[in-house]
Amino acid sequence: MGWTTTDDYERFSKGLFSIREYLDRQFASDHPDYPRLEILDSSMTGRTEYYAAVRSTDRKSGKVTTFALIAMVKYSTKAWDGHSLGWKEMSENMMPYLFNCPERIIGQLDPTTDARALEWRQKCREHREAKRAARTAFQPGTVVMFEKPLTFTGGVERQRFTVEKRGRALRFRAEDGVLCAIPRAATMAFEIVEVAA
Repeated sequence: MGWTTTDDYERFSKGLFSIREYLDRQFASDHPDYPRLEILDSSMTGRTEYYAAVRSTDRKSGKVTTFALIAMVKYSTKAWDGHSLGWKEMSENMMPYLFNCPERIIGQLDPTTDARALEWRQKCREHREAKRAARTAFQPGTVVMFEKPLTFTGGVERQRFTVEKRGRALRFRAEDGVLCAIPRAATMAFEIVEVAA
């Protein structure tokens, strides 16, 4: 499935609905020819990832199932065609490579035997635990070494860093003195070389 883009959000909905609320309305459906879809709960990670617990009711059999809907989201007010909002939705059994789904949403899903859905749910839990552990480990002054060297602008590789805090943001000072931003540091394998005093 490809991307869906729209200029509708920018023209009519901005200011009335958040992107999450707009997507809730887009994914809910009461069309008589298809299963009824209700968004029970949803969440966004920044403006790039959308997660929802969706209740699907089959109109013929009455069977009700609750599954996870995940969407990659792009938002840009400077889109050349005016389509400022775009998304690509997937269900959990497609094993999307997005793992920031809150536990409160996973907790609302029906039990499943689908191997990919089970794997996705487990990876979400592991990802959340890794982020929690990294938040605890990444204290200012702590020296960390990533399992694999990170490549920066100009092809320079760095692996060992001292954690610093700039406002609310974490930064990593390399051994050569360069201050680096490592956006996905919490999801990378690392070891603590020296604990902050």
